[in-house]
Amino acid sequence: MYTAPRKDPRSSSIMGADRRPNPLRYVNLKEWDDGAYGDISFQESQPDTLDEPWPYRFQVNGDSVWIHSTGYDWYQGKIAGQPKAAQTKMGDGLFWPVTYNRNKRRYAAPLNGELKPDTPAIRKMLEEAGVL
Repeated sequence: MYTAPRKDPRSSSIMGADRRPNPLRYVNLKEWDDGAYGDISFQESQPDTLDEPWPYRFQVNGDSVWIHSTGYDWYQGKIAGQPKAAQTKMGDGLFWPVTYNRNKRRYAAPLNGELKPDTPAIRKMLEEAGVL
């Protein structure tokens, strides 16, 4: 009888086998430096696509947002607290706690392209993509 070698569940995921932990850490927003993304040209810009990483800093707990789930769906949600810092696709960035889909909660980052503010421009993109 042949038994396949047992895989370590920590070493593989739906996101890929080389996924490393990305610990979230406390951040003082008064001292946080957005780096190049703090430039006014980034702050006044809009993303070209829904999945595009976009530097955006939410202002208050309760801001309305759109969050991209681990599948392909976008859900309307709300910022639910203070952000934490960790590595994003674009370098060090802020991960915001979001509540969505009635009872789900997770941290998401605008610099990963998975979190957008609820603005007319973003709603238009969602409508064009068939989400709304």
